[in-house]
Amino acid sequence: MARLLIVEDNQELASLIATVAQTRGHDALTVFTGEAALESLGPTARFDAALVDLLLPDIRGSEVLGALRAHAIPAIAVSGVYKGDRFAQEAIQVHGARAFFEKPFELDAVMDALEEAAGVPPVPHTELLDEVDLLVLEELVEDEGVEELTVSEPSSEPSVEAAPEPAPEDDEISESLPLPFARRDAVWTEAVPAQERRRRQLPEWSLGGDLKHTSVPRLLNAYYEARHHGELKLRQGTVLKVVYFEAGRVVYAASNLAPERFGRFCLRKGALTEAQLAEATAYAREHTLRTGDALLKRGLLSPSQRRRLLEEQVKDILWSTFTWTEGGYGFSPMRPQRADLVPLSLFPGDLIVEGVTRTETLVALRQRMAPGRRLFPTADPPYGLHELKLAGPQALLLAFADGTKTVEDLLALTDLSEREALATLRGLELSGVLEERQQTPNRRQRISFGL
Repeated sequence: MARLLIVEDNQELASLIATVAQTRGHDALTVFTGEAALESLGPTARFDAALVDLLLPDIRGSEVLGALRAHAIPAIAVSGVYKGDRFAQEAIQVHGARAFFEKPFELDAVMDALEEAAGVPPVPHTELLDEVDLLVLEELVEDEGVEELTVSEPSSEPSVEAAPEPAPEDDEISESLPLPFARRDAVWTEAVPAQERRRRQLPEWSLGGDLKHTSVPRLLNAYYEARHHGELKLRQGTVLKVVYFEAGRVVYAASNLAPERFGRFCLRKGALTEAQLAEATAYAREHTLRTGDALLKRGLLSPSQRRRLLEEQVKDILWSTFTWTEGGYGFSPMRPQRADLVPLSLFPGDLIVEGVTRTETLVALRQRMAPGRRLFPTADPPYGLHELKLAGPQALLLAFADGTKTVEDLLALTDLSEREALATLRGLELSGVLEERQQTPNRRQRISFGL
């Protein structure tokens, strides 16, 4: 096991890196400023390796690299602004970094480099998989006999029971869960006959943090910057949702809420009638099929319709968490994929901008985007501007947001409605493309290079 120091001002990305390090058996300390990194290098500190972002909010990353070298701590450097062979050579040859990675980077490759620098053998990725939590969620979503769900809280307080589920129905979202159905007997310690099961108890989740201190969009940014293959677990009370990523893109989402099941989602969207859903549900039970497969076989949906509706369902599950300000989140590595999944690949940058437009009210947008705020282009955004699908007026609004104009000025310049403009600005801020910078002069303030 290695003790690692993670110096990264993007707190969500730092948390993701530290969590992945912990799943590999290492101990990781995260700090978000250069000054905090220097303070951690006291006489009793012991680190086997460090990761340093070269663009920090207070001092240069090269200064941190120099301090690490003085303490004989090997380090790797990362940056979303300093790119190309010139900066890679400078980081390695001048400042002593063992390796240099441009953002976005492959997190597995970064972890391999950290382990190599620390002198520990890399852990085979197949040993990192712990399927119990998501196996439980998969069975909760799919099991037709569940009447009540309870969530194990980390504290000693009694668990809160959810309301009984409505009429049973198989769930299309179970198609999107990349877990085999093996090892179900490992989920519960006691084998209880199916007809006697009335309450499912989820094991405690090892949460990565509290949503009071971040937001789901910012967590999506971290996954995309790290091009991570993994799962984001979200919990609020008895509500459980899991988002799946491949190379930083959203591929599936799961929820334990009955109204978010695929059949009922199709019904809500007007793609099915009550009679058609009942027909498909009966057919699925008779032939042991998922609802989506049954709808296809009965000719009630075409493959393209199912894919489109499944994509909308995943978006709705994800967008419903954008306004969460309470609850917890946790990271986990990728589970094995199944061959029967409907392939999706949703770009987080577009999801965030569109999701804010769908979920934020005008009142909330006015509160978050005060008239006097000034938004600047972020020095190292998670997304390239060419990657975002912005309409013409949205792109023009982004071009106007150069830090010289207030939100009130931007509203006067744009052809968008007030709500569309505020939602676009809010979405671009949450996606890390725009930021509000400190106006107080600071001799150690970060140098920004714009977009």
